[in-house]
Amino acid sequence: MKAVAFYLPQFHVIPENERIYGKGFTEWRNVTQAVPLFEGHYQPHIPHKLLGYYDLTDEKTLVLQHELAYANGITGFCYYYYNLAGLRPLEKPLKIINNSKYIQNNFCFCWDHSSWYDNKKGPTAPPFIQQVYSAKEARAMLLGLESYFANPRYIHMEDKPLLLVFAPERHPEIRLYCDIWREEARRIGFAGLCLAGVEAFVGCHPAVYGLDCMVEFAPSWRKENELSAAGEEPRRIDYIKTLRFMLAKEVPDYPRMRCAFPSWDNTPRRGKSGIVAVNTSSEAFAVMTRYMAEYTQANLPASMQYLFFNAWNEWGEGCHLEPDERYGFTFLHIVRDTLQQLAAVSPNT
Repeated sequence: MKAVAFYLPQFHVIPENERIYGKGFTEWRNVTQAVPLFEGHYQPHIPHKLLGYYDLTDEKTLVLQHELAYANGITGFCYYYYNLAGLRPLEKPLKIINNSKYIQNNFCFCWDHSSWYDNKKGPTAPPFIQQVYSAKEARAMLLGLESYFANPRYIHMEDKPLLLVFAPERHPEIRLYCDIWREEARRIGFAGLCLAGVEAFVGCHPAVYGLDCMVEFAPSWRKENELSAAGEEPRRIDYIKTLRFMLAKEVPDYPRMRCAFPSWDNTPRRGKSGIVAVNTSSEAFAVMTRYMAEYTQANLPASMQYLFFNAWNEWGEGCHLEPDERYGFTFLHIVRDTLQQLAAVSPNT
């Protein structure tokens, strides 16, 4: 079993963001400007001095970051991949990682196919980058991924590159894309593709979308787990209740890889309209991590022995295994120690 953390390649300047949010904008601006919005609200999250407010176009930073993850059990990353009608605004760090001789972590991609909206205005305003869906775009996207799929470090399942699609139910042509991607993958020499949907909002059998499996997204939202009164901002969810809900899920009749999360707070990005998980703790995260790992061992085939974590560096969503100044390496060490403990008692080792 291997740990794979979702990873946001946002922390570098791109002209598309500068046009909307101002010169020099990166996600760090939101993170540093965050403030507490209620008593006991932990903000801002300050990255550990080992990495600081980094720039992901610096290979030395990327190498250090990946070495830190690998040494603590995160041997794989799932990088968010943005392709909006051929525009790939956050690809520069991915190219550096793909070509680096010093990074040993395995990796795969999760395509977030959403249009881009101004976070200050929300999705009711017109997007400033519009996604376009077509057979032509599907083929072009797959060909753009060829060099990544060919990397020996890219994660394969039964000899097929693994590609995740975020919220497939929101993709209007998902079955068409799946058919075209598999066709193009075979045409350029791969055995096919293993296509996984990310259950970010709803759960459904992957066959409905033409996919092979699903990946749980954490946290799993549920109205009953909210602690906020009607109209209260920001909304608050109970981490312990969310944990219990996620642990109580029945084993589905399709392969679903599980996911754990250390915390959640997207007020740096959303302000008072954000959602904050309260009653978080390292002890509760340790329970979640162990349960999800044991579930993976017991219920998933050998090719899918992967446990996902949300996330490595979602600082704008207060959801990061990457060390901060308050908790240091606590959450990262829980992942390391849990996997080592389970490996020591596994009958397969």
